[in-house]
Amino acid sequence: MPRPHAANSTARTPRILLVSAMFPLPASKHSAEDYAFWLEKFLGHIETDVYFFAPPTFAPTVRSSRPTSLLITIDTTYPTPFDVPPLNGLETQYEAMHSKDREAFRHNPSLYAVWNAKPWLLNQAVEKMRERGEVYDYAFWSDAGSFRGEHAYRAWPDPARVHEVMDAGDAKDDRIFIPLTGVHPRTTRFWVEQQGPIDAEVSEGSFFGGAPAAISWYMQTFYAYHNYYLSLGLFVGKDQTLINALLLLFPDHFSTVYYRDALAPAHTRWPVLLPYFDAGFLGACGSEWYYYHFFLANEEEREHMRDMWIRDEANRRAWAAKWAGWIWWTERQRCRVTRSRNFEDILRDTFGNDWRPPQKLIEIS
Repeated sequence: MPRPHAANSTARTPRILLVSAMFPLPASKHSAEDYAFWLEKFLGHIETDVYFFAPPTFAPTVRSSRPTSLLITIDTTYPTPFDVPPLNGLETQYEAMHSKDREAFRHNPSLYAVWNAKPWLLNQAVEKMRERGEVYDYAFWSDAGSFRGEHAYRAWPDPARVHEVMDAGDAKDDRIFIPLTGVHPRTTRFWVEQQGPIDAEVSEGSFFGGAPAAISWYMQTFYAYHNYYLSLGLFVGKDQTLINALLLLFPDHFSTVYYRDALAPAHTRWPVLLPYFDAGFLGACGSEWYYYHFFLANEEEREHMRDMWIRDEANRRAWAAKWAGWIWWTERQRCRVTRSRNFEDILRDTFGNDWRPPQKLIEIS
């Protein structure tokens, strides 16, 4: 019998499912060798259960990247991203909106479909596993190419850490966790629903998820607004811009981590960054975009990553090598764990305490 999401889930280790996909595109800016390398860093090292979507021709590559001792489900139902149900039949409309993309020179309609398929694929994986009697407390989308170098992550994301982060606010089963790369521009304080997707560097589309109920809500909401904005002739090819709009409309449905949270204790401990001395906003943390890897890891794996990043800084920068022998410098540069935030708090910091979400006209079934 399937095991339901129990009310007393704090008494046991939460079950986590990672969901991903790879649809190799002819016009991709990355080589087959790049994808194979990234897949090995992801599937060959991360021990968490994985549900992976791929076209039948690419399934052997996915299978060979995963050790036989680690669980993976490979779903070859969809040969192309336009075969994913919410996007089926949209090729012509996606071709038509390509000219509206300010980065049209590097993007193509099939790539838009890959990005916009993610919410549906995440929910589909959860549903398919439930049909098999495998019920997970949390599921997260993780881009297949998000692990791009050597790392120490294995039991990732750490179940106890995920539960801690998702339990930090109220109504944890209703929130989607999604990392931020920035905050909404102040000019969007008076944004309204009909204006459409927000083209700014705010959300990260490479990782998101939560409890099954939150995932189901997010999927329905994402495609309701995707279809609405598409009907208005607006550009919906980049999932992050649509997510940015949803964050303003439904802030109480999202939680986040923001590396550059200037008010976070992890930063205010050393609020002034010294040139040619400090490695980053929170120390030596590798890529800011993938800070969520570190944020959701257990402490043992974090310590390994801290050591790795300190070595990398000393090897990469002459000025860092100069300070590397100083214990005080090394301790100051060790990557720090910042706080998780409910998204409405981020918006109050940005727009003021009197800000309220825009009026919503679209009904979510």
